[in-house]
Amino acid sequence: MSILSPTDRAVLWRTVLTSGSEERESLLRVLAAEILDSVGRRLDLYDGYEDEVVETVGLLDASGLLGRDDLRESFEEADEDDDHAQSFVALLTAHLSDAADIERLGTNQRVQALRLAGAWQSHLLDRARAQSDSLTAPQVAARYGVTPQAVYKWIKAGRVRAEQTPGGSWRLPADQFDDHRQLDRRRITDLKARLAERVRDAPPFTDEELADEIVARRRD
Repeated sequence: MSILSPTDRAVLWRTVLTSGSEERESLLRVLAAEILDSVGRRLDLYDGYEDEVVETVGLLDASGLLGRDDLRESFEEADEDDDHAQSFVALLTAHLSDAADIERLGTNQRVQALRLAGAWQSHLLDRARAQSDSLTAPQVAARYGVTPQAVYKWIKAGRVRAEQTPGGSWRLPADQFDDHRQLDRRRITDLKARLAERVRDAPPFTDEELADEIVARRRD
């Protein structure tokens, strides 16, 4: 399958959102295939990840979060470079975490959303470990379970150290996140999934609220 242009990706996304029930499932699979093609070569995701992407798209559609403008806009640019691909994956992670808080989905789907969020986090965090000096904004977002936009707000507010590259991307020195208070997001996501299976209740605090509190305390 050839990778679509940004304009064609926008048309595909809108076509999925406006499709009827009879054709929606097949269109969701087309969208999932395009997502895998768009980010696969940037994040080394190819064979074996098809089901993960299909499940991700299906859950976001069932939760109503597939209609988020930030997801669509990020998808349109996902193939431009590594940073754009990582930003899209970070958004998938954040919105899957949000889906886990939607009670009408039921326990099984909410647990699945958490598991998928953890899998997408792993893709970015494993990549971040290979970079010893600096992290991208999407990698920091995955680390704390927030959107890249939240990290950009931290940069603008001076709450984290960051340097802008000549190309306009941000790089955040990794050492500011390497202390004993750092959260392992995958362990927390896994724990929340196991708790959801047991008690069928959403966590009392969102990941973004938790991350904001951690960063605030680190700067005090």
